[in-house]
Amino acid sequence: MKRCKKCALPETYPGIDFDKHDICNYCNYLRASKDMRDSLREGLKKQFYALIDEIKSRSKDYDCVVCYSGGKDSTFLLMQLKKKFDLRIMAYTLDNGFISKKTLENIRNMTEFLDVDHVMFKPRQKVVNGIFRDTITQKIQYPTELISMLSPLCTACQGMVLGFAVRFAMDKDIPIVFVGFTPGQYPDVSYENFLKSKSCIYLTDTVHKDDPPDIIKMIRDPIDEISGEEAGKYYFKSQYLNKGEKYPHILFPFQTVFKYDEKTIYDEIKKIGWKKPEDTDACSTNCLINTLGNYAFMKQYKYHPYIAEISALVRDGLLPIKSVPKLEKINENSKTMKYCLKKLGLTKKDIVAK
Repeated sequence: MKRCKKCALPETYPGIDFDKHDICNYCNYLRASKDMRDSLREGLKKQFYALIDEIKSRSKDYDCVVCYSGGKDSTFLLMQLKKKFDLRIMAYTLDNGFISKKTLENIRNMTEFLDVDHVMFKPRQKVVNGIFRDTITQKIQYPTELISMLSPLCTACQGMVLGFAVRFAMDKDIPIVFVGFTPGQYPDVSYENFLKSKSCIYLTDTVHKDDPPDIIKMIRDPIDEISGEEAGKYYFKSQYLNKGEKYPHILFPFQTVFKYDEKTIYDEIKKIGWKKPEDTDACSTNCLINTLGNYAFMKQYKYHPYIAEISALVRDGLLPIKSVPKLEKINENSKTMKYCLKKLGLTKKDIVAK
């Protein structure tokens, strides 16, 4: 398979093109726009700090909700928000029924060590399994805008995480929701969204002609069509809210404030007792079903669902290109893979190529 010589993005990735030196158009765009993006990031960083100061001066019981999966990135995020900003935090975890036992231990130990309140939401397993099964077998399908970032399974799960977090923040009048998306995991449109609404995911009670695509609705609609209201209640409806409705700022600190460096993250969180699970794959430090989602996606779309994120880290010098094959490797015969297939009532034969 042909790949970009600079970032390893494969020829199967949506919208890719190569120049005569076998460098992809994504690398060339980022090189050409580097100064503009660096300047934008610096400006956003100042606004980010100003927003934190503003929130701390007027929030009530909690300053923020932190979407806490128990993985390495969200653990580092939780630690930094507590230690660096001294925020009053409500950590929130969605239990999708496929969390590693070691991750559950990490969640308990980290929230106790950092002395933050924690709530776990567990949707009905029958409904969650149905959604996951339908994404893996392609009954639920998503457009290219979404699958270029995440597998359909992860998209459905992340939508559930966000749906509960936003509702919880609105119900409790909590002004910020933090999400640990890494650089490359969510498109640069999040910068534009922040400039418009001080939120990396666009939420508004008015309509403008230059509004971004309604990602929230794009995640929920295919689920509604297949699974109906029973599943839809776990999701947020749309980026457009009722007039005057108060909504939280949704922020991705790894894109603006905290420099993303995997070695530093591992070193810092291990100091406070976090331990890496042994039953998750190379792209996850918390979720068992990630392996199955990646396997299905590779078979159906011919590229790894994490490759956009991985390639972005390679471009930024945060990951050596030689590590890409290891991160893309999927052990389809692992105990974890077999466990997840059995729990969903599937076999590998049910996962067919597009």
